[in-house]
Amino acid sequence: MPRTARSLQVWEQTGKRHSEVLREQQGQKGGSKLGGALRYPSTVILWVTCDQDVLDQRLDRRVDDMIERGLLQELKDFHADYNRQRLKEGQLADYTKGIFQSIGFKEFHQYLVLSEEEQQTEAGKKLYKAGVTSLKQVTRRYSRRQLKWIKHRFLLPADRQVPPVFALDGSDPSKWDEQVRLPAEGVVQALAEGRQPELETANMVKDEEEVHRGDKTRYECDVCERVVIGKIQWRAHVRGAKHKKMQKRQTLLQKNDKKEMNV
Repeated sequence: MPRTARSLQVWEQTGKRHSEVLREQQGQKGGSKLGGALRYPSTVILWVTCDQDVLDQRLDRRVDDMIERGLLQELKDFHADYNRQRLKEGQLADYTKGIFQSIGFKEFHQYLVLSEEEQQTEAGKKLYKAGVTSLKQVTRRYSRRQLKWIKHRFLLPADRQVPPVFALDGSDPSKWDEQVRLPAEGVVQALAEGRQPELETANMVKDEEEVHRGDKTRYECDVCERVVIGKIQWRAHVRGAKHKKMQKRQTLLQKNDKKEMNV
């Protein structure tokens, strides 16, 4: 419905079909099949990131918090209302489409179809725990799909205009000012003054030469003891959480070795 309303709005404002306007935007300099050029030239993206392990823990806590705040009761109430309505209309239960396939319902389906008495049995409790575990897993997978979408839409494209992306590490809340707020303010201040921000962008493609995926340049990472092929892959590797973790570990070991030598 919102898409239809937007298409009608475009027709009313321009006298053109929505699809026609989209094709025009895609054909502009800096546009592509994904969309048109940037509407505002000074657009930037401040992307608050964190290590995957930290994000997974936060997502798990969020699921636990949602359950504590009544998620399960909401699911039960909706389930009961649906069944009351379908029985009233003489319909058969169909849990294979619509909202029942969304995150939450699908994971607890086997538990929700039990009677209240069955839910209190050992088997019912196992299904409940399995639902919680499944909800956490699917939430983690969804976050990874979001990350992949961001990378493909903003970090890798070279066939269209994309805003510079500045990654800000929000892994440690105690360092929020140091690693997120102050760097973000620095980026905005620099752009407002017409300067190049000191913080390096996270965009992996910066010029036309890097568009070619056939780059076979060999890079050796002494920290991780692995070989990476291609400049784009190399940049992604050195910015990755695993590389940074290994680098931090190596620095710590070197400090300990120096201490032992001085003893």
